[in-house]
Amino acid sequence: MGCILSFNGPDADVAQLLALSPVEPINVWRRGEPLSSRPNSRLARTSGVVLQISDAEFEELELQQADAIRFLNDHDQALQAMRTVKGVEVACVDFGIAMRSVIVQSDRFPAELIAALAKVGCTMELTQYPTGPKARNLRRYRKAFRASAP
Repeated sequence: MGCILSFNGPDADVAQLLALSPVEPINVWRRGEPLSSRPNSRLARTSGVVLQISDAEFEELELQQADAIRFLNDHDQALQAMRTVKGVEVACVDFGIAMRSVIVQSDRFPAELIAALAKVGCTMELTQYPTGPKARNLRRYRKAFRASAP
């Protein structure tokens, strides 16, 4: 997954976000519509778009950060305009990283990245994903959980 940038809100104007977007979004959704094509899919409570900033792997946080700095600086005016679209409540850059087997997981972010985020008015999120054996255990847990659901 790498690093993504999402713009969303309950009343976000998706058409305007799409018109302003400097790249083709990887996901677009509208409030009240199903979140997936599966039967009984949950309905979206917000509307928004997701842009791919970096396709670097979960273990490549520094590459994700460099890609994010470049993307934010290259498209700052378009992203500032997207941030001010009617109904947009959240603009967030999400770094997807591997969950490491350590007592304390600590990750550092360069000042240049923080400045670029502030310039376009975005928050930052760090999402940890299980990989390797942890991911396999999680898949087994989810399968067992679904089987026990009414």
